[in-house]
Amino acid sequence: MENQIKLFTDTLPSVSLCGYLSTDAGFVHPDRILDVNVLLYVEEGSFHVFEENEEYEINPGELLFLKQGLHHYGDVKCPKGTKWFFVHFHLNESGTGRELAPYERFLFTEADESGSRAYHALPKMARVDKNGRIFSRFMTLVRMFESREYGANLSLNAYLYEILMEIYEQSLSERHVDGKQEKVQKMMAFLDERADRPFASEELEEYMGLTFKHLNLLFKQTTGTTLWKYHCSVRMERAKRLLAATTLSIGEISDELHFESPYYFCNTFKKQTGMAPSKYRKENLI
Repeated sequence: MENQIKLFTDTLPSVSLCGYLSTDAGFVHPDRILDVNVLLYVEEGSFHVFEENEEYEINPGELLFLKQGLHHYGDVKCPKGTKWFFVHFHLNESGTGRELAPYERFLFTEADESGSRAYHALPKMARVDKNGRIFSRFMTLVRMFESREYGANLSLNAYLYEILMEIYEQSLSERHVDGKQEKVQKMMAFLDERADRPFASEELEEYMGLTFKHLNLLFKQTTGTTLWKYHCSVRMERAKRLLAATTLSIGEISDELHFESPYYFCNTFKKQTGMAPSKYRKENLI
């Protein structure tokens, strides 16, 4: 959809305004074109909003994403007592983009040499239980925004990214997932939990109840990569985090991830990332 918001994997959103409001006199959505995206969630009451020529009715427990640069307006006053949460946020949408397939939400993707960036397409509308985790996080976001504490901006933006990804993940769980994708996701979750140990096809066979040959073929047909390569990428991401965020030595990180030797770890890391662990640490140390 042209009006879906693209949440790129390599940058954070930037919050410009956030709040929780209610009205005793009714309210009509303003006629405007904003240079920010809007998340609008209705707790009580309802909202009628047009985006270009598309009409949306937001009822209690529903949220709507409005895309920046489009014409938004309302022509119906919301009922008295309507309560809603909103956040305005910027996104860096420069360069070309490639939408990630549902199973790719687990894969580690970076912009390629042409500048193409990977993104998740946020649902246009979604349901959010006001007694659930996401709504609670809405309220935390408002408190963070209102606190104006020093250095809070980055935390605020990171927190919104987590909320947006949780909404995206929830929307995936509500879609129909065929048997192949369900198996692939199950394998990915299994390998994610074993990122600190060598690849073991026998364990995966036992867990899935199918032969490794069958599982690997299914995985490659669905994701374009093999189970071993996926597991290796997961281990290297774990290694990157340890190199950037800890003072563990190369040998200690090799032991932590159960490599045969520091030499084998360094060789594998360089093949996967294009640089030695020591160089990666020097350039990315937090």
